[in-house]
Amino acid sequence: MRIFEQFPKEFECIVCKTNKNSECILVPIDGTLEGRNEEATPVHVDCLKTGFRYNKEVNFIYINLNKGE
Repeated sequence: MRIFEQFPKEFECIVCKTNKNSECILVPIDGTLEGRNEEATPVHVDCLKTGFRYNKEVNFIYINLNKGE
């Protein structure tokens, strides 16, 4: 996983809904793979550290983007 030092100004983190300038990674978007190219969205590294959940029943790691709503 590549960590980028700056968050792109033209995007918004899908977890915290801000574009604060801090480390981020690119998270691939399901259904966008064409050959070796795939769309992705930037997400703050700090947001990922605090949001992961694991569902044992379906063996799936996820982040609840609707928490607090």
